[in-house]
Amino acid sequence: MLSTILIFREALYGALVIALACSVLGVYVVLRRIVFVGAALAQLSSAGIGLALFLGGLGIGGVLTSHPVAMSLLITMLGALFFGAGGGSKSGVPPDATIGVTYAGAAAAGILLISKATTGEAHDIFLQGNILGMTLADTTVLLAVTIPVLLVHLVFYKEFLFVSFDRETARTMGYQVTRWNLLLYGTLGLVIAFAMQFAGVMLVFNFLVLPAVTGLLLAGSMAGIFTVAILSGLLASLIGFALSVPFDLPSGPAIIACSTVMALAAWVVRSLKR
Repeated sequence: MLSTILIFREALYGALVIALACSVLGVYVVLRRIVFVGAALAQLSSAGIGLALFLGGLGIGGVLTSHPVAMSLLITMLGALFFGAGGGSKSGVPPDATIGVTYAGAAAAGILLISKATTGEAHDIFLQGNILGMTLADTTVLLAVTIPVLLVHLVFYKEFLFVSFDRETARTMGYQVTRWNLLLYGTLGLVIAFAMQFAGVMLVFNFLVLPAVTGLLLAGSMAGIFTVAILSGLLASLIGFALSVPFDLPSGPAIIACSTVMALAAWVVRSLKR
């Protein structure tokens, strides 16, 4: 196992950074029951990448087309602001329906744009992820994004929890709930946009959901949930990498399978305790 990890250590460093950031944010995603907001944002990110590649193939230049992650970041952040502000709830459409429409539309747009892009094989890498292709430079970029995000969540830990789980009391006490929601969704969109270009939709969605579910099943306090979620995300990355090479498995799905096994094991432990 150790030799396998050393071979792909640069890619593993990046995977661990993504696992750490997404596992922390995933606790809010799961406890606030906005799992499919995370999925919708991931699809918006992929649609942004597809749009950049499509426009680039048409010869339309600019920062947004020459750097797909820039377009991905723009589209994802617009989606995050939309959901953070209420997701069109004032129109009378149920929030779940709005999320579903966004998810389906973004997924279709990404596929259609990619099918018409003319930039070679890069499309599949951007949309599906290429976790093994990550370098130390990529990890440095991820750290530059995730460290400030995690610091924000550390500093405003109580505020995020308060407005997430007792909004009416928070409003009564003078908290600007909408602003805090926008900050939370903004950090979520930022991490997703940068993680997507390396990990792809499936792996990002996995890190946003399964580690948090594992923490929720095993821990009895918020601090415990965050701790277990982070540890399970990191451990799934390590084991997934270690198993993918000797068994000739794609690393992303191997990591997802490990996360699933951990969540199922946590459910069994929780059931036995009851």
